[in-house]
Amino acid sequence: MNVLRRPVALGLARSGSAVGPTLAYWLGNPILNPATMVFMGFVLGWRWVGLRLIVGLLLVFGVAYLANRFVRTEELPVSAVEAAAAVGTRDEGSMLGRWLRGLWKLSIGLVPEYLVIVLLLGAARAWLFPAVTPEATGVLWTIGLAIAGTLFVIPTAGEIPIVQTLMTFGLGVGPAAALLTTLPPVSLPSLVMVGKGVPVRVLLFVAASVFTLGLLSAAVAVGLGF
Repeated sequence: MNVLRRPVALGLARSGSAVGPTLAYWLGNPILNPATMVFMGFVLGWRWVGLRLIVGLLLVFGVAYLANRFVRTEELPVSAVEAAAAVGTRDEGSMLGRWLRGLWKLSIGLVPEYLVIVLLLGAARAWLFPAVTPEATGVLWTIGLAIAGTLFVIPTAGEIPIVQTLMTFGLGVGPAAALLTTLPPVSLPSLVMVGKGVPVRVLLFVAASVFTLGLLSAAVAVGLGF
């Protein structure tokens, strides 16, 4: 589930994992999920799967790599730097004990914050996802839904029925492609959560990249006549 990958990504960052692999796991888990791809193929068509696959590969192997290139050690949280230096030098008990302690620390810090942000986004959903009409096909719709998709949080594969339903109400191919691309990889809650272990400017770069790829995927979908 998307909810579980965020604390795992944060745990990777705090344990001393490099930013690139952490981002690759965080971004690749939802957008390249094989089960989601198959579901999308049967519901929306296999052309959409090809578009999603290309965008996912660009995120995992392109954006994550570039983000890892320009991050500086001094930007990493102290906990991550200390953890990287201390790997293999201490024994904190059994694996289960370490896992339970880590889960507790993540839960008390992340769950309340996550719930507050999700509730605020839920209250703002009328503005993030306005009523769709048969005229919902232009550039402004594409940009607006790309922004909404980058911020909003959904369960795994939730973007597929959302896009399918909106298209039946008249959503154009371009806005649909933007939404299908931007909804899965990141959201405002996940950016805030992962931000505890990854520099803010890296997360801003990731969010901007997701938004940009959403616009590019919209242009491709329109150009190829999806």
